[in-house]
Amino acid sequence: MKFYKITVLILTVLFFTNCEQKITIKKNKFTSINPVTYTDVLYKSNRDTVFVSTYSGKIYELINNKENRKQIASIDDEIYSLVYNAQSDELYAATLNSGVVIINASTGAVTGTLPIQQTWASQLCYNEQSGLLGTFDYKGNHYIWDLKNDYKLLETPTELQQMRPKYIADNGDIYFDGKSKIIRWNYKTNDMASLNSSGHIADVDAEKNVVLIGGKEFAFYNAEVDSVLYKEKHPDWPIHISGKDRKDSIVNVPLSLEVLSGLASPKFIYTYGLDKSIRKWNKSSGSLAATYAKHKGSISGMTMNSDQNQLVTIDLLGNIQFWEL
Repeated sequence: MKFYKITVLILTVLFFTNCEQKITIKKNKFTSINPVTYTDVLYKSNRDTVFVSTYSGKIYELINNKENRKQIASIDDEIYSLVYNAQSDELYAATLNSGVVIINASTGAVTGTLPIQQTWASQLCYNEQSGLLGTFDYKGNHYIWDLKNDYKLLETPTELQQMRPKYIADNGDIYFDGKSKIIRWNYKTNDMASLNSSGHIADVDAEKNVVLIGGKEFAFYNAEVDSVLYKEKHPDWPIHISGKDRKDSIVNVPLSLEVLSGLASPKFIYTYGLDKSIRKWNKSSGSLAATYAKHKGSISGMTMNSDQNQLVTIDLLGNIQFWEL
């Protein structure tokens, strides 16, 4: 019986991976599918306390090991990405129709908006030290606001047109991807460098090394040698199988699915993908160190606390997991 289930799973996987999917994004489409889906997560404190957002426009505060969640805000729009400014106690939410909405994290009141030109943005990047907030829209425009200077928009070099700001470092370096290249630009000195790599930036560490995402692979770019050290895939797909007494078992189907995002710590890289798993990789070698497969819904967000000893992940079923590192 177990062999039969595994065979059916493999055939099902092969069927869906060979189907061409055409997706049309429409206003409020995601809300109508699942209003409780968690879309982003970020830490409010050093550990255990986080903010989460939903497609239905709600923001909650959740505490590890506590079932109840506290609603912080509710706006009439879909929320895709969150940033928290602890100094001003403000949340910045990337939305479908309202640009970037500024929310008082204590009262939940909307205090302002940062406009996006006739389209929307789904991803924010932020640096607390510089006070810069960046995003890009689906028409290829990018926006970098100086929160400490009355939300003034930074002027960027023409070489960065149609490129996406993905990471802002403490020293003023801003990392852009797009047009099959990676560029590091320092807004203070105007220095610019093109990295010998390409892909979608997922994270940048303190040594200027970059975690890159591209299809079924992630890559680790080493800044010292200006080259990608390795590329890796999730080696299998852990699928939960319901058994007797409501106890699940996991079947590892030998199929690599798309890697969606990643984070870098001093010694490890953490990635998650369409297979609903989180993988822990040795940063120096790229060898797989551990697999975490508690999520039954597709993972939609992951972040690490400032001390880099706790990881939190969310999924499209409205579940959250805290992981001690």
